[in-house]
Amino acid sequence: MDKGIDEVRARTKLAHDVIAAMGEEELSVRVVEHEEGLYGSHPFTQARVAIVEAIAILAQREEIAEITGPVGPRLVASEMHPIIWGSAAKLWDDGHVRPAVQTAATALEGLLQGIAGPGVSGENLAVLFSPGDPAPGSPRLRIRGLDPASKTWRSAHEGAAALVRGAFMGVRNLVSHPGWSDPKPAEALEMLAILSYVARLIDRSDVVQSS
Repeated sequence: MDKGIDEVRARTKLAHDVIAAMGEEELSVRVVEHEEGLYGSHPFTQARVAIVEAIAILAQREEIAEITGPVGPRLVASEMHPIIWGSAAKLWDDGHVRPAVQTAATALEGLLQGIAGPGVSGENLAVLFSPGDPAPGSPRLRIRGLDPASKTWRSAHEGAAALVRGAFMGVRNLVSHPGWSDPKPAEALEMLAILSYVARLIDRSDVVQSS
């Protein structure tokens, strides 16, 4: 008899551990509660019922996931670069999606012009990430932590320059032209994400001047 009880306990604990490992803490707690007899009847009978219920719930969730697809990561606006989201937040919260993107793009331009000077604007600010040696009086941005002799260094800087051009030509300019339709919130959020990433690259870079 004792051997049978020990076996039931071992199986119940295994079920609890497996369910908990899957991140289903609520279901694992129910198994323990049933095992301890908190809901009446024989505790092991109740534990078996709880395990069966847990398996059914997990199976149902799996079926739903197959139908709807994985949820995946979510883009959280408040975790974007503070200058970008800080510029857009009030307009966004008031329902002005297009002006929010425009204002954020203007903030990015100001961030870059603070390095290049007011004489350079829009997509021309991509020159800041140009891999070539800077001319006298022309600052450059150099991403930290990369070997200047590596392909990665050149790829990173050419890519950053392309992103700057894209941020202004493919985001700022489009939302500023009347012929471009108002972006839906999801599209506008992706536009803000582009601007935010460029701002992050600026933060990761040092300003260098010609000697």
